[in-house]
Amino acid sequence: MGATLVVALFSFTAEASMHWVPAPAVKGHGHAGHGGGHGGGNSRHAGETYLLHGGEGAETQLMSPHLAVKALQPEQGRVSVKAMGTGNYHALVAKRSAGELHESAIRYIYMNGKPSGVSPSLLIGHEKSALEIEPAPLAREHWRYYSGTDAVFVIRYRGEPLAGASMSMTTGNGSSAEFTADATGRVTVPLPQDFTYEKPGRAANPPAEFLLTARHGDDGQRFITTFSYDYHINPQHWQSTELGLAMVGGGMLLGGFMTLRKRRRKEKK
Repeated sequence: MGATLVVALFSFTAEASMHWVPAPAVKGHGHAGHGGGHGGGNSRHAGETYLLHGGEGAETQLMSPHLAVKALQPEQGRVSVKAMGTGNYHALVAKRSAGELHESAIRYIYMNGKPSGVSPSLLIGHEKSALEIEPAPLAREHWRYYSGTDAVFVIRYRGEPLAGASMSMTTGNGSSAEFTADATGRVTVPLPQDFTYEKPGRAANPPAEFLLTARHGDDGQRFITTFSYDYHINPQHWQSTELGLAMVGGGMLLGGFMTLRKRRRKEKK
């Protein structure tokens, strides 16, 4: 099971830019960051762990719903995150600059705590890096990113929409695609139906990761940013199967009932 989880999380990381993923479980140290009802990694318990892939030398921080910042100290690329006193969505942020190259990686995670009293849009709309992929909106609460549906994002540069920006997508299930932002910086991403397993019920179908990467050049400077999150197999797959089976079963019962009525009528005659 552990080996399968590692493959699912990291099968697309060989050529990927710096990005966040839920860390695979370490024996005796709890579970990976996937799970819960808020997507993207639900830190309901203390010490949920995330891995910053390709993040050597990067500065890492956790940003609260009120935009308070807490520095994180990775250990072998792993960071353990705990709520900062308030519930709601937080942002894992990593940044690194070397010469003309400036990189960033952002992931949103839900953490329990006292009600924050603010909308997640405050955190999502806050400029966290020069180049940024902003979910519009973020899949949250009881909604998730599902295969076979569209997800919308806005690419921003220094807080402003970046028209014509290029963005790529890779998934843990092996899919990839390229996109170009429209005049308002928006990109519509069709999440692929690339799950090879399908069992009834969401709990029986673990999510996969998708990674978005945007690049931009300006006055000799290069910028790369990533947004990572999880997506789930569309529940319509097993719901339609269950409905079909229910209809078949209902048809068989109705047919049996009609046959029985005909037999009784013949017996009365």
